[in-house]
Amino acid sequence: MRSDLIPIWVAAFAAAIFGVWWIPIRYLENAGLHGAWGGLTMCGGAAVFAFAWLTISRQPLALSKHALMGAVLIGVTVSLYSTSLNYTDVVRSVLLFYLAPAWSKLIEWRFMRLPWHWSSSLTIAAALLGAFLTLGGEITGGALNFGDVLAIVSGLAWAAGAAFIFTADKPSAASLTAVATLSAVLVALPFGLASGVPLMGGEGAKTLSVAVGAGAIYVFPLLLMTLWAAQRISPALLTFLLSAEILTGVISGAVLLDEPFGMLQALGTVMIILAAVSEVFKGLRAAPAKSH
Repeated sequence: MRSDLIPIWVAAFAAAIFGVWWIPIRYLENAGLHGAWGGLTMCGGAAVFAFAWLTISRQPLALSKHALMGAVLIGVTVSLYSTSLNYTDVVRSVLLFYLAPAWSKLIEWRFMRLPWHWSSSLTIAAALLGAFLTLGGEITGGALNFGDVLAIVSGLAWAAGAAFIFTADKPSAASLTAVATLSAVLVALPFGLASGVPLMGGEGAKTLSVAVGAGAIYVFPLLLMTLWAAQRISPALLTFLLSAEILTGVISGAVLLDEPFGMLQALGTVMIILAAVSEVFKGLRAAPAKSH
């Protein structure tokens, strides 16, 4: 395998697994960790493991300004996206997050001075049309609920965070993961407190231990792989590769949950995947723009 394709496959694999992120979130919700608490405790477990990893491997926590900003924004992404899964349909959350490709293309063009190709226009049009269809063909403010807004903002935070990480000096992926997970905890905390629901719900310590364990064995390695790839793949291409999450997330949500998924949502899924494919094929024809 060409070495320049390894980050592409790593990102796609991580995305496919991330697509079922909603399963532990909804499980923890049913077990008593309502709202933001499930994502917060999972990210807390990942943060503890990440900082322990840095300590054991004797890696310094050293990040440049760009890398630090990128890691913080990725934490914002994880926190808002996790919380959105408890406030809107899984399919809507996944698909609205994937307005991120459109944000990434605009960031690359406006701030990174990358050229605008025909595929860039296709990306924007397909992503926006996909979101429109996902919302049932409505464009009024009433079409968006709280979870929808969180999903859209999380996609914007992802696009900006990926751009910061790609343009930063090479930081350790473990350092990025440690800061991202800590950021996710801090961002989720106000949402949890504002909900008025106590953290120790359900079966208490047992539920918390499951959440922390899921953070260590699920969230930490997936974020580590994703952030490692983010250093080596342009933000738009990375975001499109992560659209593998659409397939696993939408399919699993539609099959396992009793949530609305009709013709408009199916067409929206197709349009967003079309946007992804247009950029991925262009990226695969050439080596990634940056390697380390």
